[in-house]
Amino acid sequence: ALVAADILRNGYGVAYPHGHEQKYDLVIDVGWELLRVQVKTASDYDEYRYELEISPEKYPDGTVDIFAGAIHEEGTAIYVPAHEMEKTQRVKFNPTEEMPSDWHREQANLPGEFSIDEALLKIREFTDS
Repeated sequence: ALVAADILRNGYGVAYPHGHEQKYDLVIDVGWELLRVQVKTASDYDEYRYELEISPEKYPDGTVDIFAGAIHEEGTAIYVPAHEMEKTQRVKFNPTEEMPSDWHREQANLPGEFSIDEALLKIREFTDS
């Protein structure tokens, strides 16, 4: 429900598939395409950091377009295009001013980099290339 609400809040349509045979949990209508989304709960990795983990062998190419991680503690979700998803993706929620150096700030995976709009932009760039 958290991921669907976040997608709707961002102006996209959401539909749910019938049955249990699909590799995805919901479908997003983004205007130019219908995209399949697999939703997982992102786990608390350590303070301010959450991890989205998948088993790649469960999701052959072409079965999912976006992996979404519901982060209930933060009341938000992260989105990773399937073509960029590895086994794990970590995202930091601590304020950048609390990070020890510029290098840490540059290397941090921040929530804004994993918004639904960012994921859609990456998918569009990938399919246009």
